[in-house]
Amino acid sequence: MTVIKNNRKISEEDLVGKNYEYYKPIFEVFEKEGKTKSFNLQALLFSPFWYVYRKMTYKGAIIIGIQACLATVAYYLKTPLWISIYVLSFLIYLRTGFYGNYDYYKKIKTLKEDANHIDDKYKDRFLKDKSSVDMHMTICWIVGTILIFAMALFL
Repeated sequence: MTVIKNNRKISEEDLVGKNYEYYKPIFEVFEKEGKTKSFNLQALLFSPFWYVYRKMTYKGAIIIGIQACLATVAYYLKTPLWISIYVLSFLIYLRTGFYGNYDYYKKIKTLKEDANHIDDKYKDRFLKDKSSVDMHMTICWIVGTILIFAMALFL
């Protein structure tokens, strides 16, 4: 039987990393008051890439995929209905602007719970893989998104 050494506790600060001072009071409001809405300008302006930057890649990829599909259909059909649907898809950005912090809070809480079931010798790797932000991946997604839209519109 393998014994798991679990003496080292991982905190929210360890998981958030960069900008913890910004998120700390927001997370406290979520926890104490049960609120789910708070405004985040960066999340509003850069919705899918904000998710990727904060290592919530699936949410960012889904937004990019939906918008790429809608943009392609709107471009080829050139009907007001599809163009309007594509423009309305930017309401996702509005949702992210007001609920993105809560999505991030839920992710951090889940990671914190998961970290408490990991052997101490693997916690550094866990933190490296799951915590903080990923600028390199965000840049790759931005370039990839530009290429996807360019191929869809110009090929």
